[in-house]
Amino acid sequence: MSTPAKVTLGSPVTALYGIGPEAGKKLAKLEISTVFDLLTFIPRRYNDWSDISRIDMCEEGKDISFLGTVTSAPVKKGFKKQSPVSFYVSDGTGRIELSYFNAPYIMDKFMVGDKIFVHGTVTYFGTHAQIVNPFCEKASSTDELKLVRPVYHLTAGITSNMINKWAGTALKLVKDQLPDVIPPSLKERENLCGVYEAYQYVHFPDSIEQAAEGRRRIAYEELILLGIGMKYFMATGGPDEVAPVVVPPQGKLSAEAASRWKTVIGNLGFKLTGDQKKALADIQQDLMLSKPMNRLVQGDVGSGKTAVAILSMAMTAIMGKQSVLLAPTSVLAKQHYDSACALLKDSGVNVALLLGKTKASLKKEIKEQLREGEASVIIGTHAVLTDDVSFQDLSLVIADEQHRFGVKQREKLLISRDGSDGINSVHNLVMTATPIPRTLAMVIYGDMATSVIREKPAGRKEIKTHFLPYTEGDDIYNVLIAKLRKGEQAYIVCPRIDDDSEDVAPDEYYFDDLFGLEEGAPSAVSVKSMKKRLDDHGISAKYETAVLYGSMKETQKLEVMERFLSGEIKVLISTTVIEVGVNNPNATMMMIMNAERFGLSTLHQLRGRIGRGDKQSYCVLCSDNKTERALERMKLMCECSDGFELAGKDLELRGPGDFFGTRQHGIPTLRAANLFTDAPLAKTACDEVNKVFEQGGKDATDLMDNIGAMFRLRFADKMGTL
Repeated sequence: MSTPAKVTLGSPVTALYGIGPEAGKKLAKLEISTVFDLLTFIPRRYNDWSDISRIDMCEEGKDISFLGTVTSAPVKKGFKKQSPVSFYVSDGTGRIELSYFNAPYIMDKFMVGDKIFVHGTVTYFGTHAQIVNPFCEKASSTDELKLVRPVYHLTAGITSNMINKWAGTALKLVKDQLPDVIPPSLKERENLCGVYEAYQYVHFPDSIEQAAEGRRRIAYEELILLGIGMKYFMATGGPDEVAPVVVPPQGKLSAEAASRWKTVIGNLGFKLTGDQKKALADIQQDLMLSKPMNRLVQGDVGSGKTAVAILSMAMTAIMGKQSVLLAPTSVLAKQHYDSACALLKDSGVNVALLLGKTKASLKKEIKEQLREGEASVIIGTHAVLTDDVSFQDLSLVIADEQHRFGVKQREKLLISRDGSDGINSVHNLVMTATPIPRTLAMVIYGDMATSVIREKPAGRKEIKTHFLPYTEGDDIYNVLIAKLRKGEQAYIVCPRIDDDSEDVAPDEYYFDDLFGLEEGAPSAVSVKSMKKRLDDHGISAKYETAVLYGSMKETQKLEVMERFLSGEIKVLISTTVIEVGVNNPNATMMMIMNAERFGLSTLHQLRGRIGRGDKQSYCVLCSDNKTERALERMKLMCECSDGFELAGKDLELRGPGDFFGTRQHGIPTLRAANLFTDAPLAKTACDEVNKVFEQGGKDATDLMDNIGAMFRLRFADKMGTL
């Protein structure tokens, strides 16, 4: 019999006893693929059952925890399959009935005389007190129990008890493998617990305070991994790699080049805003330096980042070099391509579009143009990142929402292969529509220079945002029809694809406990059910409607978007797949169903799909949720149109978790750190790490190795495969 393979932090989670292939698939939906993922899957909250009471103190509707003795054997009350199993428990001050539905195993679990711990909610049937489906465990004293119980984010078929049990198994197997990424000086100054204790405390705390202590330590880990790992391990694989640089030729433009640039500017058809001009000047200056550009251009929705990107590529092409713009979707890539063709018309710049769906014969032709330098502006999706794509003289790579592209994939372009034996660093420009507070940008993007575009192009009217406190009602259809009658178009965004789907909105994963989305909450409106509603109301018969979601085939998505952009489709019912970049000036209505299930940043990005022309646009937020925090967020959206302000509020409201939303942007969830409150701490922590690096020696080497190992486990390996 072969010896079982040793379980490591990087082992698949299915290597743990009790986790089979089916459970592994379900855990993958929670972004748990490895043993380390499981350990860093921090509970979202805790149930504190440590306040032990007595049966004679129970109150209707209140939770109670007590120790008692089983005084009657469990029996099934009735002959129907769904009849409950019930028995009585006494603690000397009174007795109470425990009833379990759909739990026949209870019949054999408890016997008369068993000492048990009980926690549940008291209800009364007349004068008869009972607890339905309580937590119940054999125990003669509270010393035998964990009374602070973790509650995890879940998916169908996975319970908190399962995750907690598996986490315990994992921790025992890898307790000596956990790398320590926190310098001793920082650990001592901030009074942080050890690395093993941190994971023990968050999964198996003796108190709420102990759980907070463990989470605090892990938060420091995450922030160090972001701040140091992003800087040292994302682009180059290590801190010491230095490469020669390819830069555009310095000096003044020739008369021919100046004329071509004048043609490009003439094709704009509008005046650049002050922020656009400043960003373009920053980029132009970077391109002329003797080191590769590493710049982030962040701008609010509709601020004109695409124009800056294409002008940067035009500048590079006129200087005789090649550039690539990576778009996250085929729809967006095609849209960028059309914009580039219009802007570069008659300038002598050849623009190429390379998509996964591009026909094989055309792909071969385009790749030849890239190798020979015949195409100098290349726009594409992941298809540009394949091994058989090479360039004659690549100088600039622009990533539109870089977190949708894996680290290892981007390295293929950022470390350019020009056919020689040498390796050349390429200018790196990142465009993001997610407004990020400066302190946070410093953590996530490290030493990247930043240009900010906040001004909106002249002539655009501010989008009017309204809240409807329901997701069904004639008002929804009346408002929609009013816009359609004018010949305008509309988006309807829903959090689910269909009613039976286990998939959730990108943000629902984070807001289930914050905004009343616990079990029993109203079900979300799905794309397919919304389409049926429009059909039933006769709207689809008068106005062409269509659906769009991420799992559709690329050819289908492109066809739907082309028909919508051409005006053939009047109503597009979609998931958040339309969140980034889609530009249709005739779309003036955005309805977001179950708006409480999305973060403020996502709502703002969705709202940014309208208001792209000179017509008045309206965003309608529909929600059945009446909780105070949900209503507060809807009010913020109605009153505020500044993406930077909303981003800060979004961070503040979310607490621990991912600012970007993993499914939208590809960054794995931050499970312990609060990016709103902890960003300043991140700089302090990273400064301490850098001090160790500056001192050098074995301590620096060991710390770098630990950070590298944990960064690859926590971030890089996932981002490299997205």
